[in-house]
This record gives sequence, C-alpha cells and structure tokens, in this order.
Amino acid sequence: MSKVDVTPSRARRMSVHALTLFVVVLMSGGVACWEQWSEAWFPQMKWQKAVQAFERVQFQDRVDPFMPPDGAVAIDAEAPPLGQYDPATDALVNPTRPGDFRSLARGQELFDTYCITCHGKAGMGDGPVSMAGAKTGPFAGVFPVVTATGRSDGYIYNLIRRGGTRMPSYQRIPAEDRWDIVNYVRYLQRGGQP
Repeated sequence: MSKVDVTPSRARRMSVHALTLFVVVLMSGGVACWEQWSEAWFPQMKWQKAVQAFERVQFQDRVDPFMPPDGAVAIDAEAPPLGQYDPATDALVNPTRPGDFRSLARGQELFDTYCITCHGKAGMGDGPVSMAGAKTGPFAGVFPVVTATGRSDGYIYNLIRRGGTRMPSYQRIPAEDRWDIVNYVRYLQRGGQP
C-alpha cells in the first residue's frame, strides 16, 4: 500500500486554493445579483416610473387617465350645514328597483338594525328611545318616515349618509345598503305596499 504524501506545505496550498476558489465563486455570485449593468437589459422595480394616485400624467392620447370624470362630485365634498336643504340631493337617482323584493328584504333588515330604535317598527317615530315610545325615551322629535313622503329618494339617501339636525350620520352604511333602506322607507310610506 502506498501512502499519500500530505505535507504541511501541500495541505496549506490546497486550503489556500480552496479558499481562493470559494472567494471567487462568492464574489461572482454576489456581483451577478448585486446590480444590473443597464436599465435597458434588466429593468428593475426601482427604475420603474411611479404614478401616484390622482397625479397628472400623459397616457397615450388621454391626459389624467386616473382623474374622476367631468361633473363627478366627491363623496367627501363640502356639504351644506345641517338643516339647510341642498337641491343637488334631488339629482341623485336610485340605482335599485324600488319594488325589488330582495332590496326590500335587505332594507328591512338594515332598518331593523339601524333605524328601529328611533323610528319604530312601522316607522312612526315611536321607537324605544323616542319620547313618543311606549316607555318614554330620552329623544324628542323623532319624525315618522311618512314626513319625508314629498322628498326625493336622493334626499332620504343623503339624510341617512349625512344625518340631520336630530338624526346622526350613518355614513358607515355602504351606499348600496343605503338605497335598500330608502326602498324600505318608501315601502313603509305606502303602508306596506310594494
């Protein structure tokens, strides 16, 4: 059997070569992922053009493609002070069908959740917290829903959203659900007729 001659100098040279090879591999791998040499070769995320919300930009033949359409009204636009009538609310058009039974069922569910405590089951202003209730409550002047018969759907929708002089704002109710409540209020105003 022959013995392999491993002298300290040979072992040292082998370890130096291994270390050099390791450093070269590490450096070449690190450089390959470190930076791209040309923006045209490898466009990275950091070189992309950022467009902020509602920023004015030119896109193809349109200017401001992310801007709202002309005539749009912001949902947080300045509203008239409480108690003042805003004629713009009459322009809101109910997108749901007032006689849709699913809308009425959803409207009743929401009315029973948010409105019944003041307006009562039949919408007569005699809910449990109203002074007109069976057990006189703390709130005076809760109007029956029939007092808004002459008002538009947009007015009732906006009253739910913004509140009134005595009524709190229910802006947390989503827009589609507010229209369902409007439909249910109209149902109550007609005496329970769809």
